[in-house]
Amino acid sequence: MKKLESETDVTTFLGRHQIGEDYRAKMIDWMVEVLTTFKMSDQTFFISVSLLDRFFKKANKCIPSSELHLTGMTAMHLASKYEEITPLMMRTIINKIGHGKFTV
Repeated sequence: MKKLESETDVTTFLGRHQIGEDYRAKMIDWMVEVLTTFKMSDQTFFISVSLLDRFFKKANKCIPSSELHLTGMTAMHLASKYEEITPLMMRTIINKIGHGKFTV
């Protein structure tokens, strides 16, 4: 269990990217708000965070902080497809969650 805990320490894999622990924490708070607003399950949230962290852990290139919002939206979209009967629609993600800042 101790080995597993050390493998999931965010400082080890966020150090390679331009995203700090506090910025990741704000992103996770925002994900909670979004998923609650759209009445998604708790499991969708947990899968979203897991996908986000695994992406940062496996990414070979340095991820800039400007890509955090897009990465979080993508994680929520994929998680909703795994867990929800009615997943988040792409137009909802682009227009409402992304505030129109991104294109399909």
